[in-house]
Formats: sequence, C-alpha cells, structure tokens
Amino acid sequence: MTLDNGKKIVLLRLVGFISTLIYVLYVFLAYFPRIFRNVLTEKNVTILTVVITAIFLISLFWPALKRYRYIFFSADERTITFRWYKTGLMPGESRSIEIPAERFAGYEIKSGLFGFFVYLILYQQVQGRKAAYSPVSITALSKSQRARIAETLSAYKSAI
Repeated sequence: MTLDNGKKIVLLRLVGFISTLIYVLYVFLAYFPRIFRNVLTEKNVTILTVVITAIFLISLFWPALKRYRYIFFSADERTITFRWYKTGLMPGESRSIEIPAERFAGYEIKSGLFGFFVYLILYQQVQGRKAAYSPVSITALSKSQRARIAETLSAYKSAI
C-alpha cells in the first residue's frame, strides 16, 4: 500500500499564496487610493483591516499551528517506509523511517490537545528490545487515510 497527502499540501500552499495576493490588494486599495473612505469611516476601515489581517495571519500560519507534514507511507512484504517533511512558512525537517518487516514491533496512534494533533509512533526491534521512533504528526492526513495506515500496520506481525 502506498499513500501520500501531496494534494492537501499543495492546496494549503495555494490558499496561502492566494490569501497573500488578496491581502496585498486589500491594503493597496484601502490605504493608497483611499477607495473605502467614500463608504466607510476611518475607524471602520481600521476595524476592517484588523479583521482581514487576523484572517490572513490565521490562514498563513494554520499549517504550522496544526503541525502539518507532507507524508509518504509505503508498506510491502519486505519494508515499511514512512517519510515526511515539514510544511508551512519555514519548510524543513525532512525525515524518513524504513523498518524491515521482520523487525517491525508495532505502532501507536495518539491524539494530543483534545484531538487537535494526531501522532504516529512506530516501534522496531533493536537488539531484542522494543525501540520507539519519535512521534510524527499525521494531523494533515484525513481520518480515512489514518485508518488505512492503521489497518496496514495492524496486518504486520510484531517482532516482539
């Protein structure tokens, strides 16, 4: 099984780009030619600017607040591969986990902050013990994608 959430990440980046264009256009129209001054008072334009700025900042920082990651998951009879990289304003943290099927020791899906964040923890057998990889945010995946990952990982026999 192979799964990735590339379409959702592209959509988030597109929303960020479009909201930036709309915000710049609004600021230009509201303050340079003073188009809104004929309809709204100075105070109302300021309130509108604060509201639009708040909406713009939320749309821009939402992927970072939710800890969205681009995720690629692949599982076959030999290996389990899980790759991710951070999205948002400052991309980075590109990591990968590759576990041979015979050394897979289980998984855990945890929720944090009242379900606001969802994490996947993979376990591997190392020198006869169960070792955990650091939790990976899978919040950007839909519920059905998370269920498919859980179903696939449950099909593997635990080495421990």
